[in-house]
Amino acid sequence: MYDNVDPALADGIGPAAAQALSEFAVMHQCHYELVRWLVNGRSRAPVAVVKEIDRYEEKAAKLILKVPMGDGEDLRRIEFARHRAAVKESPAFAGRHLSTTVHTPIRVGDGSWITFQKVAGRTFEDTEVLTVLLYRMLDRPGIAEQPGVEPVRSDSATFTAACGQVVAGVLGDWAVHPDMDEKQPPLTVAAFLDLHLAGQFAPGGRLHPYALLHQGDRTHSEPDGRDLPNPFAVAQGRYFSDTGLIRPLLGKTHGDLHTDNALIRVRPTIDTSGYYLIDNALYESRGPLTRDPVHLLLYIIARTMDELSASQQNALIDLLLSPHGNQSHRLPGWLVDVVREVDSACHSWVEHSGLAPEWRAQTVLSLLACALMFVGRTSIREEDRAWFLRLAARAAERFELTHPEAGRAATPAAAGPAPDEATRRTAWIGRMCRDLPEITGAVARAVAQEAGEDAGGSLPGRFDDLRTAALGGLDRDADYREFIRQIGGPDPDTRFGTEGSDGRPVEDEAYVCPLSLCDRREGREPGGPVPVCRLPRSRPQRLDADPR
Repeated sequence: MYDNVDPALADGIGPAAAQALSEFAVMHQCHYELVRWLVNGRSRAPVAVVKEIDRYEEKAAKLILKVPMGDGEDLRRIEFARHRAAVKESPAFAGRHLSTTVHTPIRVGDGSWITFQKVAGRTFEDTEVLTVLLYRMLDRPGIAEQPGVEPVRSDSATFTAACGQVVAGVLGDWAVHPDMDEKQPPLTVAAFLDLHLAGQFAPGGRLHPYALLHQGDRTHSEPDGRDLPNPFAVAQGRYFSDTGLIRPLLGKTHGDLHTDNALIRVRPTIDTSGYYLIDNALYESRGPLTRDPVHLLLYIIARTMDELSASQQNALIDLLLSPHGNQSHRLPGWLVDVVREVDSACHSWVEHSGLAPEWRAQTVLSLLACALMFVGRTSIREEDRAWFLRLAARAAERFELTHPEAGRAATPAAAGPAPDEATRRTAWIGRMCRDLPEITGAVARAVAQEAGEDAGGSLPGRFDDLRTAALGGLDRDADYREFIRQIGGPDPDTRFGTEGSDGRPVEDEAYVCPLSLCDRREGREPGGPVPVCRLPRSRPQRLDADPR
């Protein structure tokens, strides 16, 4: 039990936050009761409408309570500070469409903070999150409206208008005009994408494990029947040249615009111009303007992907890349309407500046970046992750086709360890790649013989860790040798990587690692298949012909 805090509220925000809130409440002679949650299970920060009963001031009010995580030790980047900046920099817009802060933030011992806000609309009962309109339009369960009020009725036209109104308002009323930074040189493609993805490729970042799994410059797309640029290589600067091409269109941005962060006035009637943005944790004074509209669309798609067939998912990528193309007849009408309405709102706003070509190019790159964001989110269904990865690859392909001046990255010159040392460091990767079927069988036999557990953990888990290390190009030679010894796997060949796959010279056509991870180089049996790399978990990848 936590003094002065409703048990349901305490349970939802967790013990650490409940204890901090209880101490604040006792000190300030307040009591907090849960009214309803404003989250959907996808947010990492609990958000709720609460009643604050203030015995000291002898008054009561409804507030939004949120428990966002901090941003390391930089207190200027926590949500409270960003929200204050948003209000100060755009007071008129904030007065109509943003919440206002109440109290000072309460520090929680686990690195999070408790913040309180009032909605600009003042009356909570008159509003619902935009997701309610989406779900009512589709007649889907899964989101609760406020108790004791008339249920919201929504249709395609209403939801489409609401999305268009929010985007038009964020651009026209908040950003007002697109801006550029003339003091900074144009950005490379990778640097522009980093405006969306900063930190996500670092160890511990959401995209780090996926980047390890998707190596190489190209990736094969079965639905498209061709190889596409690997979006991870693009985002990490390994695909395009380091030529500065892009002057970002900058301005005030929400940073995380989606249907659970927008409240719409729905009572007594739906008024799409009456919208309120309730989360400014990622607000930027000068962020990439193409990000918010793209993120909103992809969030809606992520919430409704289970309604689309495989052929419709294919057509949806075409629609996103060409909103007024000829694939719309294959898709639900409401989805086509929303994509086109958002696109029209964007272009109606930007066209007066003459920067529509720049907007189109940067929108494609924002599609790439935001699609990768969704690849890394734990809330995404596993079967949908591949679709977002493919969308990112198709966006990279579109940018490459329309911007040949971007060029390809030069093959890096040899550097680092001396040749003998480099061969030793990566030889284990090539051996694991070549012997993967035998190793897999040896692990299965070892587990079946009840040898699957030891002080080092489970054999399947260690096997998977070694595979991940191999995809990351790490030196795990000693660990690999010990693992092979333990499972009775194929004997490591110390000559591997010198000439051929097992020390034999390769005199005719030779093939090398397509991922640039190891010194594997082997021949092809006359009339036989091209050797493959077996490390990628998705599908084997053919070795590249050695140009030497």
